[in-house]
Amino acid sequence: METVATPGPEGAGPRGFSAALTKSFPLSVSVFTYGLAYGALAHSTNHLDLIQTLAMSVFVFAGASQFTILALLQQGAAFWTIVSSVFFLNSRQILYGLSLGRHLSKIPMRTLTVLSHGMTDESYSVSILAAKEHEVSRSYFFGAGTAIFVPWLISSLFGYLLGSFIESPQRFGLDFAYTAAFMGLLGAQLCGRRRIFMAVLAGLAAELTGHFYGTSGAVFAGAIVSFMIGVMEK
Repeated sequence: METVATPGPEGAGPRGFSAALTKSFPLSVSVFTYGLAYGALAHSTNHLDLIQTLAMSVFVFAGASQFTILALLQQGAAFWTIVSSVFFLNSRQILYGLSLGRHLSKIPMRTLTVLSHGMTDESYSVSILAAKEHEVSRSYFFGAGTAIFVPWLISSLFGYLLGSFIESPQRFGLDFAYTAAFMGLLGAQLCGRRRIFMAVLAGLAAELTGHFYGTSGAVFAGAIVSFMIGVMEK
């Protein structure tokens, strides 16, 4: 006798909160790793206190931007230099919103405004891949963000505590952890000639732009090229 499965409440099924946590688990581990690097660098290199370190993880919640802030603080950069650099570096989130937003149209705008704080490179990748298979529910999007936010916050704390025992985080390669995580995300997406071409072209655009506008300009240029090719692919 064939058994017909009945759908449970939102968040309990394969498209809900727990499913997003499961799908995000490998990325959660990766985030935890370079969150340790952020916390250690904040303590030993920039001499931030614990509240400042955790507040940045809560309110900025953007790995690349937080590492950029640490680097600029160490260089004694002006406030508006830091703000503008972080803005341009995080401007790729606009592209993420344009790409993912049409799959979240059934989520109330007020709720979406709150949940969007949890959208990072990792949670976006999980959500956009899920959108190709099924509708992204409110609980799924929340789960994808939570799977990144919680490990990042906890690892920021542990990294800060470990920083008191590490005189030079660069000596252990902790400053490379974030780059390594992004290389892993990129490798998982290179599944066809068009995407490989897009990655190469975006890399060239970032490299050329970086000579004139630094890291922030390089990231923005690479994101624009990727987005435009992605639009043409549709």
